[in-house]
Amino acid sequence: MLDIIIQNLVRFVLLLLIQVLLISNLNLSPYITPNIFPLFILLLPFATPRWLLMLIGFFSGLMLDVFLGTVGMNAAATLLIAYLRPFLINIITPRGSEFEQTPNIFSQGLTWFLIYVSILVFIHHFFYLLIESGTFYNLLKLLLRVICSTALSMLFMFIGLYLFSTKKKRKV
Repeated sequence: MLDIIIQNLVRFVLLLLIQVLLISNLNLSPYITPNIFPLFILLLPFATPRWLLMLIGFFSGLMLDVFLGTVGMNAAATLLIAYLRPFLINIITPRGSEFEQTPNIFSQGLTWFLIYVSILVFIHHFFYLLIESGTFYNLLKLLLRVICSTALSMLFMFIGLYLFSTKKKRKV
């Protein structure tokens, strides 16, 4: 239990530092706003109670807002995905399947993990960029920004997961 807490604290600090110091300083395009920090919420253990998941989501997003000066936008978006995460896991997980304690690209398989991450990262980016724009006025531009940002964010996330994962055995 203590190992899981320490592992998630280290993951929180590393993702926060990478997001604040590296990813947020990338000036790729006005249409691309990569954000890898939602990975922290996505990789929390399956057994995390919903109330704790929402507290962690809100306060971790708020911490990111403090460093980036985004006035609650990250807190709102991470709170939303923390709330939706258990519902999505129940929907996409096959009945009777045995998973490890935490979501893992190798134990759940690439397809399950890709669906899981892509849906929640898309929701996070849509909500975050909607709050940032403050309007549905130019919906096509918003959707283009969300799709581009989600794609690049997921690319960064999967590269990081493959590089820093200790378990290299894939589920067949």
